[in-house]
Amino acid sequence: MMNQHEISLIVGGDGQLGESIKSYLLNIHEPFIETTRRKNSITPTRLFLDLNENIDFWEPPKNVSVVYLCAALTSIEGCAIDPIKSELINVHNTLKIAKKCLENDIFVVFPSTNLVFDGTKPFQKFDDVPSPKTEYGRQKAETEKRLLTLGKKIVIVRFTKIISPHTSLINNWLDLLQNQKQINPFSDMVMAPIPNSLAADILYRLASNQLQGVFQLSGVDITYEKVAYHIADRIGVKHDLIKPIKTLESNIFIEYLPKNTTLDSSRIIELFNVKIPDPLSVVDETFKL
Repeated sequence: MMNQHEISLIVGGDGQLGESIKSYLLNIHEPFIETTRRKNSITPTRLFLDLNENIDFWEPPKNVSVVYLCAALTSIEGCAIDPIKSELINVHNTLKIAKKCLENDIFVVFPSTNLVFDGTKPFQKFDDVPSPKTEYGRQKAETEKRLLTLGKKIVIVRFTKIISPHTSLINNWLDLLQNQKQINPFSDMVMAPIPNSLAADILYRLASNQLQGVFQLSGVDITYEKVAYHIADRIGVKHDLIKPIKTLESNIFIEYLPKNTTLDSSRIIELFNVKIPDPLSVVDETFKL
């Protein structure tokens, strides 16, 4: 529990993970300030900050004890198409914010991704050498590396696929299937889903205990095809509405297709007695199926 005069800062409060952390802090009645790049939604506790701009002027608010660096360009395609713009956001300006916060004795929490690895083997360990194959993964790996040179009071948390009630792909599937329309899930792409509530809980616990270094939280790999069939069963629609395809048959940008996306979560399991959730249970509980 933080001192009553200290607050959390969520950089990127509009994103999926930022929203999840806000919900978590609201539930435990802890104060926070967030940043947004939407100028029409600024309030005294919702400050403007756009990592696509020059942020040399920026200073962290007073009484902040922990910062969650959630603002990022997470689109694989977006990072590949415009590596200069995405690197400004994901690397350079993220590091500027981290440095300013550390100068003000603020504990830094940096959410990262399994894509810092190439996925050639399952359950990559936290101290394995990064081997990214996407521009997004490369940028995250570079930011991790440089953050770890800035000193203590920094925790990096790599996640596999975070699923929330706002995850657009599954919401689109639900909408199409409920309207008796066909979907085309990938049969050769896997994800290791974890619920957004668990991700937020782990970030908060690591920050509260000021645990430093690199940690990982992973689900268990499952194909998108299997998730789609499971959803169909749950909502009572026929399997003939599902037409699985290979990634190469789609028009979707696929920069790299990892064979595995899982991470070794043993450090978090031992610290917090966390149980790695079954992937289909994550879908059921997140979408109330």
